[in-house]
Amino acid sequence: MRSSFPFAFLVLLGACGDLVDSADTSSTEGDQDGDGVAAPADCDDADATVHPGATEACDAVDNDCDGETDEDAPTWYADIDGDGFGDPDAAQAACDAPSDTIADRTDCDDDDAAVNPDAAEVCDAADNDCDGATDEDGTSWHADVDGDGYGDPGSAQVACEAPAGTLEDGTDCDDARAWLHPYDVDGDGTADGCGYREVAAGGYWTCALDSDALGMCWGRYGDDYLPPATALSNLVSGYGYACAIDQSLAIQCWGNGARVPPAGSFNDVSTGDGYTCGIDTAGSIQCAGDTILGETDAPSGRFVAIASWKGSYGHSCAIDPDGAVDCWGYDNAGQTASPEGSFMAVSTGAAANCGLDGGGAIRCWGDNSWGETSPPAGTFVALDMSGNFACAVATAGDIQCWGRDTVGQTVPPAAKFTAVSGGSEHSCGIDERGGIQCWGSDLFGQSTVP
Repeated sequence: MRSSFPFAFLVLLGACGDLVDSADTSSTEGDQDGDGVAAPADCDDADATVHPGATEACDAVDNDCDGETDEDAPTWYADIDGDGFGDPDAAQAACDAPSDTIADRTDCDDDDAAVNPDAAEVCDAADNDCDGATDEDGTSWHADVDGDGYGDPGSAQVACEAPAGTLEDGTDCDDARAWLHPYDVDGDGTADGCGYREVAAGGYWTCALDSDALGMCWGRYGDDYLPPATALSNLVSGYGYACAIDQSLAIQCWGNGARVPPAGSFNDVSTGDGYTCGIDTAGSIQCAGDTILGETDAPSGRFVAIASWKGSYGHSCAIDPDGAVDCWGYDNAGQTASPEGSFMAVSTGAAANCGLDGGGAIRCWGDNSWGETSPPAGTFVALDMSGNFACAVATAGDIQCWGRDTVGQTVPPAAKFTAVSGGSEHSCGIDERGGIQCWGSDLFGQSTVP
């Protein structure tokens, strides 16, 4: 008994080690084609490309031994309309493309060759480009509330037909006022601006030129003295009246106490208290009106720009073609002592003047009782003096003012501007959208823009 039991146990243990798992497909015993899998797991042990895990190919053979043939064949989609885009709802798998099929599956209407992802969307209540939207590329229409023929860019709506009160144009700068819209100064077909063209603040009133170059005034004299009903330019406003150049290049003036201007054809004009001066088309200065203090005793020579003090005890300054400044008239603080250097703009105050030099810096001379000849540093594109204060448009578009301030005339709003003008106790500027903003005194409504 003691010698036979251990021997029997060892024999049994050895027999268990020799058992083969018939489900083991990784066995290589009997692997005839050397593909690492023996039959019966290998469904074709004579072909090394056929075995479990092989890539199924389009060859009518069960390459991966899963019982299916060519099950990984590509999918083809019907292209009945022949537009190069297939119908996703008409799919079939095949090794070779069946007739009238392609690999693409992005057509949304395979009965219409004009409908596919590459088609242009047209206004026909159909999804022509298969993007899920209908007529999304219709025309953009813009509201024209003021009826001036220019649409509000902020009111766009897409539609196939124009909704009531709309038009295609979307370039209006103020759709609440028909007199403000884009304008073309040089007639080249391209808009040069939008909104008011010019603004001129005077003594308790303000005048401006609208988009059609027509004048309008408001404030103390605005209802009593109307500008001529013709296109104007080079608008200037004094303390009682205003002047501008009409289409015939003649100077026209209107307002309280307006004097007869000089006759002829002019390129620029300025107005003081009781007199008017202009630069004619030959470049000479012509003046007319009161000359109590030599206001009309203009220098000879050729000039390109002119400015006159708007109030009493007047003086004027002009710039010649080389940029030199020449001043004349009343002088109680050195305001007619022309400075050296070259200027591209000049403006006159009560007893002081300021100009922009060739680099855009401000230079001033004359009385400095209110700091009017102590301008800010920086570069500027426009300026205007009035009384004992001045304002200028900086290169960045903000307005900076200096000098006497009684009612906020030197405190401009935080906006971007293209032009500025000072009156008796108020100032106005044209902002970047072409609208006019005024600040300071509004005693007679001179700061309330219509």
